[in-house]
Amino acid sequence: MIDPSVHIVGEGIHKDIQYPGKGPLPSYQKDTKAVFHFRTYINDNEKTLLDDSRIWDEPFELILGHEFQLVAWEQAVKSMRPGERARFTCSNEKSIGYAKLSKTLRDIQKQKIDKDFVARKSCCGSQSTGYADLDNITGASLIFEFDMLTVQQPGEYKKEVWTMNDEEKYSTVADLREKGNQFFKQSNNESAGKCYAKAVGILEQLGLKEQPNSEEWNKIEDLKVPLLLNYSQVKLNQEEFVEALRHLNTVLKQDPANPKGLYRRAIANGGCWNVEESISDWRKLAEVSPSYESLAERKIQELKNTVKKKEDEEKTRLKGMF
Repeated sequence: MIDPSVHIVGEGIHKDIQYPGKGPLPSYQKDTKAVFHFRTYINDNEKTLLDDSRIWDEPFELILGHEFQLVAWEQAVKSMRPGERARFTCSNEKSIGYAKLSKTLRDIQKQKIDKDFVARKSCCGSQSTGYADLDNITGASLIFEFDMLTVQQPGEYKKEVWTMNDEEKYSTVADLREKGNQFFKQSNNESAGKCYAKAVGILEQLGLKEQPNSEEWNKIEDLKVPLLLNYSQVKLNQEEFVEALRHLNTVLKQDPANPKGLYRRAIANGGCWNVEESISDWRKLAEVSPSYESLAERKIQELKNTVKKKEDEEKTRLKGMF
């Protein structure tokens, strides 16, 4: 008698249902998100356990239709219902790619625990993953046990940036800027900074597809300016002057006469004790925006007074040494 819990999902993928789950089989279209826990075993006599996502922070999320590196997982997931547990025995050909995936997932978990952890990269022709058990599974058949938690259709969850089209990315940038502004008004610099930084990151992704100095590329660079100005103000508020200076240099490279950029870079240079650069920024600000002339003169004088005070203190200190 044929066991109805056992069937073939695809060539080289043998499924054994441990628990059937509930409801009809979901419609697995592009951008469907499957959320599941997994265990991975070597298909040997001992069924050696390689990985168990339950000991990590959260289950695995797979968004279908985006050329996931382990094709067998997409095929397996598409055969499952929410609440189902199943084991998929995969041939060695269908198991290729798991070592790379596992290394990535393990490295991520290590980085969460140890911020100083640096993932090993292969070099000099070495194919080592940095994990002995993964290095030993080349050519092995693997067993993947999945516990399907939820299946979400497109529109039922917030999209990851990498799955968005360009229009959605631009819309997300606008939303993040608005959220960042709201956090900034609430003096929540930490959350504001995260919003601005994420928005800039999305624009940089969009820019990678464009020819430098093309119309679309320049549009993206212009969109980055207000975000970088806001982000730099967050960093100034946090007295992270070097970080603020780095982004303000980017702003002023794109827009050399930007008053906000010059004003904030003058402060950042002062905070980094780049006195001459700070004075130069104050003078340029007064030049491009005369309404700042009085403020610029006062700030320059304050800088000069601070320099003189430090020089006098140093002279006094040196005199006391003899």
